[in-house]
Amino acid sequence: MPENKYRADVVIVGAGPAGSTAAALLAQRGWDVLMVDRAEFPRDKTCGDGLTPRAVAVLDRLGVLPALTSNGYQRINGAVTVAPNGAVFHVRFGDLGLGLPDYGLVVPRFELDDRLRRHAMALGARFVAGLHVTGPLRQGDRVTGVEGQAGGQAVRVEAPLTIVATGASIGLLRPFGVLSQMPPTVNAIRGYFTGVPDLSDEFEFYFDRELTAGYGWIFPLADGRANVGLALFNWHRRDNREANTRRLLADFMARHPRLAAARPDGPVKGYPLRTDFPRYRSAGRGYLLTGEALGLVHPITGEGIDLAMESAEVAAAAADAALRSQDPGKEGPACYSRALAAAYGRFFRAVHVVERIATQPRALNRLLRKAPQHPYLARTLAGINLGVVSPWAAFYPRTWWEMFT
Repeated sequence: MPENKYRADVVIVGAGPAGSTAAALLAQRGWDVLMVDRAEFPRDKTCGDGLTPRAVAVLDRLGVLPALTSNGYQRINGAVTVAPNGAVFHVRFGDLGLGLPDYGLVVPRFELDDRLRRHAMALGARFVAGLHVTGPLRQGDRVTGVEGQAGGQAVRVEAPLTIVATGASIGLLRPFGVLSQMPPTVNAIRGYFTGVPDLSDEFEFYFDRELTAGYGWIFPLADGRANVGLALFNWHRRDNREANTRRLLADFMARHPRLAAARPDGPVKGYPLRTDFPRYRSAGRGYLLTGEALGLVHPITGEGIDLAMESAEVAAAAADAALRSQDPGKEGPACYSRALAAAYGRFFRAVHVVERIATQPRALNRLLRKAPQHPYLARTLAGINLGVVSPWAAFYPRTWWEMFT
């Protein structure tokens, strides 16, 4: 079989938000970056399409935000959450004082991912589409690039550092020796719908009493459509892991007065969300993982785009420092693992505890009834969901005082 060979300073596998962010930042620093993906772009990606204020902040740092805001994508100024008993909690992002932009966005991944990829290429990154990476190249215990196939040809990419940004799939993580089987995931499903009345400038979350443990969402799109979906938590019961998500979404929409007459605009698709950070290794000699390949998705909200881009910023900084050292295969992973632990370790350990308590129906009913009455409780609840307030704040005396007074 004919073989194609490439060389680069860094090879990045996956051109989603994490991969393209890392590629843009490393190319901007002057490194020869080769980004590869098995898909031809633009391509769809099954997702809720919501960009939190945190994600907006990263897009601003990347220099991509002006193009998105000028293109008419739906600006989101707040969120509304409905408890199982019908209690309603509204929050406006500009009122929180959390040091974040005062809005989010809803941008279909078909458009977001391609825009980020093209931004990385404009900064000098190279891109190869249609390349199915099957595993790493190795010299001893060190990864020295990747190999795969494209168009019936074997492909080798040699690089001192490899960044794996392949999302929830563990197909490439097995040969890297990171995972042997898929960890428990949040089951999610979404579709695009027209004919949804009264769409506003808010993310909408519904902790439907008929769902075992999970929630439905409505995210408005600028063209009058909505991204509607469900997320089912992986920790509750076995039936959530084996649930017929299509049927549950149809039932949720039938129960919801605003969705009963909605018309599908394309296929409904299910997808897993990995929320298992920091359970598995984040790096090894010659390679780094980033984004959902790390399981870096908020366990309660299912938001992963902001964390994907943020972790790619951390990966780019570690890769840059490593490439300037005499042993990038060794220095990069060690530096990166420490930086990830400092940035996200404490938050994720805490939120894995809090999610099981705070998403119980009785707790949600009380939280969402009391939060509108107490600004501190409202800010704490919103801050945990946005990932910028420690989940341990849920156990502070003032939090409990305001919940029960």
